Amino acid sequence: MDMSLEGRTEERRCQLETNQERIQLVTIDCRILSRDEIERFREIDRSEIIENDYRYEEGRLELVKVYYDVKGFSPEHLESLIGRLYNIHDKSGVVFGAFDGSRLTGLAALESKFRGEDNDTLNYAVLHVSNPYRKMGIGKRLTELVRAKAREMGARRLYVSSAPTKSTVDFYMNLGCKLADKVDEELYELEPEDIHLVMEL
Repeated sequence: MDMSLEGRTEERRCQLETNQERIQLVTIDCRILSRDEIERFREIDRSEIIENDYRYEEGRLELVKVYYDVKGFSPEHLESLIGRLYNIHDKSGVVFGAFDGSRLTGLAALESKFRGEDNDTLNYAVLHVSNPYRKMGIGKRLTELVRAKAREMGARRLYVSSAPTKSTVDFYMNLGCKLADKVDEELYELEPEDIHLVMEL
């Protein structure tokens, strides 16, 4: 773990405004999580109403109408994600957390395994922001930290297996992601319905 990076991220604060009826100023601290803190992922509020999904058809994205009222992670999915986070940490990856005071509001994880034909790509494996804290810049801030760490590790690009929801894919596209020219077979087998993207560093 890069303690200098951890120290810097602890000091960085984002002044973020909500879109509620009364504007509330929130200070978010972003930092690297210790292994003991990974269990706090259970605090993330996954709830979401999904009304539009993307499908990848013949080299382009097609928007389709859907309706899912997601209440949270299923118990099986939650345990799988936490296990994955432990695995990332234990294999020299990095897990970042975003905090509102003592409350975990978002989490991002970067794997350490290099991928791609040129062996210069790292997998941006996990990004989740709690429902009440979405659209406040937290996902973007966590992504900036992941990008900086990936560059420090020697990567030239990030691989992103994005959930197919319009909000998620649009978020990554707005940060500069493009459709992957060549899908990573291992990651595709894990999430065949995801939209597979690449972000240049």
